[in-house]
Amino acid sequence: MTSNAATRQIRVMTTPRPTPAPTPTPTSTPTASRTVQLSVQIELEPNDYAHRNYCAEGAIAVLLSTWTTSVPSIDAIGVAAHVVESYGTIGANAVQAINAYLEQITGTANYVYTGTHVTSLPLFQSQLETDLSGDGRFTAAGHGSPVLVHVMTATLPGWAGYQAQHMIAVFGYNLAAGTPDGDTVTYAESAGSVAGHNGPAVETISLAALWAAMQNYNTDITTDPVTVIS
Repeated sequence: MTSNAATRQIRVMTTPRPTPAPTPTPTSTPTASRTVQLSVQIELEPNDYAHRNYCAEGAIAVLLSTWTTSVPSIDAIGVAAHVVESYGTIGANAVQAINAYLEQITGTANYVYTGTHVTSLPLFQSQLETDLSGDGRFTAAGHGSPVLVHVMTATLPGWAGYQAQHMIAVFGYNLAAGTPDGDTVTYAESAGSVAGHNGPAVETISLAALWAAMQNYNTDITTDPVTVIS
């Protein structure tokens, strides 16, 4: 299948989250810090056979859109990340490409991403909160940035039970409920129907549902141990 249509780009805009006013005593009311949604650009993978495994490139494009308005094309990212058409992009190569782009964009090596094999939900939640809120190494940048996650697709919306290894960019969360079943995450879905996905480019699911898809990746995939890029 070939694609002659121009690659679609979707801009997800949100109102900057306000800084919560300090309170003298703790309350049970969730504060704004429990909810973050970044403004990102989503570049969909060309819906053809040659790009069926370019999910990492789509996720990297989302991440880079929080740093620059001149986001490289999916094909250019594929070259930088050494994508293999029949397989995709391994986590270590995705990390290398992200860091090379960020150093070029920012002029520093202060915002280095790493790939980790995460088996603890509290640790993963901490990575989400730190990166998306703009804390930690991103404090000087003044903004947050997405976390990239390896998953298996069968239990995710839009995949109709089709099982494949996949990478998504999580760019929002609502942790006000305080439980994995009640808390939610929002992520970019760059894959098209040729890759097996039929659904919107932005999905919101429970934190528990995302963690289950991540655990399925840990169980089924042994060739690439990177679960989270943050």
